[in-house]
Amino acid sequence: MDYNQQRDIFNQLLAPSGTREYIINDIKEYSKKGLLHVLYNKYLSKLGYSSNIILPYYNEFSIDREHIVIINNPKDAERIAVNHIKKTPYLKPFVYESIISTTDSDNWKIQRRNYQQAFSIENELKKIIPISNARVKLSMDILRDLPRYCDNEYTDIHEFFLNETMAQLMLAMFGFSDEFQQETNKKIRKAFLKNDPVYATKFISIFFEEIKKSVGPLSNYMKERNKFHENKNELIGNSLIFPFAGHDTTANTLSWLIYEICKNKKVYTKLQKEVDIFWDTHDENNIKYEDLKELKYMTRCIHETLRLWTSIPNGTSRELVYDDYITGKNGQKVKLSAGTYVQIPNWSRHRNPELWGDDVLIFNPERDFKAEEIYANYGIAGYNPNTARFSPFTYGPRDCIGKNFSQIEMRLILIHLLKNFKFTLPKSQLEKYSQDTISFNAATLSPRNIFNTNLYEKKYGMYINVIPKKINSKL
Repeated sequence: MDYNQQRDIFNQLLAPSGTREYIINDIKEYSKKGLLHVLYNKYLSKLGYSSNIILPYYNEFSIDREHIVIINNPKDAERIAVNHIKKTPYLKPFVYESIISTTDSDNWKIQRRNYQQAFSIENELKKIIPISNARVKLSMDILRDLPRYCDNEYTDIHEFFLNETMAQLMLAMFGFSDEFQQETNKKIRKAFLKNDPVYATKFISIFFEEIKKSVGPLSNYMKERNKFHENKNELIGNSLIFPFAGHDTTANTLSWLIYEICKNKKVYTKLQKEVDIFWDTHDENNIKYEDLKELKYMTRCIHETLRLWTSIPNGTSRELVYDDYITGKNGQKVKLSAGTYVQIPNWSRHRNPELWGDDVLIFNPERDFKAEEIYANYGIAGYNPNTARFSPFTYGPRDCIGKNFSQIEMRLILIHLLKNFKFTLPKSQLEKYSQDTISFNAATLSPRNIFNTNLYEKKYGMYINVIPKKINSKL
């Protein structure tokens, strides 16, 4: 794209006021504080929440691009994501040729076809529910024994969820031994957080060895793929991204859900009632996939959490594979040339008052969801719940491959948690941050630790009063 083409596009799209240097400094500063999603919404509050805007492209790896187009118009967002499946290369320095980062669309299609089978509900996920359920039952004792903070008062529920979602992934999806899980769980999570390439390299080595002797769905399909399509950059990338993406987003969603129901007594009471009714007719040792369909209000709570505290606020980024048109100033159509980088954030659409109403910032599981957004009220289903305004797992065909495992896992964890514990929010957790500053966007949206001394500090946490219930045995 030559200079004149860039200038024409810039003139037809809305842009924040200020020089290129000024805006890039804004982007750098907000990114360091984990608040890039807040900056985008700050721009949109002035330019229009459904506006496609253009920003100077900033990337620490100096990728050769002048501008990036941020797609906020809901119709454009859905269409562009569906039709242009080529990713921009910003993730490749971290996870190489993994399934989420490869820019080779043919390679992605092959990977997706291979690994999709590991997440088949009928062929794989139903089989591993007993493993997941057994781990959740064990985790109830782990939660009881977790350290308490501030005079034995409250617990970091976020750390608990991170540990348990990683354990679930290793034990159920990979079929790893519990010894391996216990040895590596916390270490690899710390390596992700601290960007520790030394332990990450060690983990990859022992991860490969563990896969060879494991028979979980992901291990089986990774072995099968590596047998016929050996690609070192792909193998290393997937060995990092499956453990990270397979636990972090789910743990964050559960943390935000507990936070919100503790703030909303009416919601908490209704969800607790549904769980109590569920346990009246089900054996905790024999939970089946079909049983989870009964938890229709829980689905609303999960999906409202995914709306308000979307796991991936930056959404997805794409390189246009052919010339296409998006909506510009005053509704005019703006031509973008093939090769243009675009970003399709979730945060701005999920919190767009033009799409959701004036109560967009209020946690309300009973809001008027569209049928496709809540599995048509069937409780749970095997498709990607999305509309033009709602895309927590982004859009197909390049949507989150692990979405169905995550949905099952969250429900199993929540039914046991609400059976065994009561939760309340400490005053310090409730009052420390505003709604804008409580989250830290580091690709995924984590709760900011209340013990941080400034907004640049990259420590996460969600502190909750965890009160064990006295459970009466049915025996």
